[in-house]
Amino acid sequence: MTGPADGRRSVAVQRDEGIVSTGDNAVNKLVRLPERAVRPAAEVECPVGLSNLPARPALFVGRAGALARLDLACAGGVAVQAVLGRGGIGKSALAARWAAARTDCRPAWWITAGTRAGIDAGLAGLAIAVEPFLATTIPAEALRERAIEWLAAHVGWLLVLDNVNDPGDVRELLARAPTGQFLITSRQATGWQGTAAPVPLGVLTEEEAVTLLRSMLPGIRPVAADGAVELCRELGCLPLAIEQAGLYIVEAAITPRAYLDLLARYPAAMGGPA
Repeated sequence: MTGPADGRRSVAVQRDEGIVSTGDNAVNKLVRLPERAVRPAAEVECPVGLSNLPARPALFVGRAGALARLDLACAGGVAVQAVLGRGGIGKSALAARWAAARTDCRPAWWITAGTRAGIDAGLAGLAIAVEPFLATTIPAEALRERAIEWLAAHVGWLLVLDNVNDPGDVRELLARAPTGQFLITSRQATGWQGTAAPVPLGVLTEEEAVTLLRSMLPGIRPVAADGAVELCRELGCLPLAIEQAGLYIVEAAITPRAYLDLLARYPAAMGGPA
C-alpha cells in the first residue's frame, strides 16, 4: 500500500487492494482497479518507438550554435534545459529539430505546456500511450499521477514541455521525475535559476534569414528573390515573420520587393510595424 497522496491533485493507490482514491484530498472517489493497473511502474516497459513529436520542421536554417549547446549540455548530464526567447523566434522549431535527433530516447514525448491543464492532459496522454488499457480504467487525475510515477521509475526518456508560461507550473514535475531529460521552451526569461539550464535564442543572422526566405520561393531566379535582403532586414530577421511573408509572396506571386512596398503602405494589414 502506498502512503497518502501529497502532490497537487495527486492520487493514493492501495496496491494490495487495487483501489485508487482521487480528489483534492484523495478522498470521496474510490475506483477498484484491475491487477495490471497497479503493477509497480518500474515493471512497465515503454512500447518500442513510442513518440508523439511533431514532424521535423521542413523550414529550418541556422541555429547550429544552439543545437550544439543543447547537445553538449545533454552529453554532460544536464537534465533540464530551457530554450528562451520572444514569440516567433523559433523556439518550438528548434526543440522539434533537436528532439527528432534524439533517437535513443524512449519515449520522446511532446506536451503543449502553456497551462497546468495542458501539462496534466499531456501527462495523461503519456500514461495511456505507455499503458493503453488505462484509458478506460482510471480517472484523469490518476493518469497524470501514473505518468509521473512511470517517469520517475525509468531512465532514457525525453519530455518536451513547449511554451511554458510560468516556471512554477512545471517545478513539481521536474522535482518528482529527475531521471530523464526535459527540454522546455518559454518566452519567460526569468524564474529558471536552479531549475533549468537556459539556452537563450535570438533572431536569425541576416544570411540565415535570407536563406529561409529564398527556400520558400518557387525557384532561385534573381527576379524571384528581388528585395529579399531588404525585406529580411525590415522584418528584423524574425523567423515567424519571414515565414508568413514567404507564404504571402508565394500565394500572391509577387517578389519580396513588392511585398516590402505593401508593408510600407499597409503595415497593419501586412503584419509589419505600425
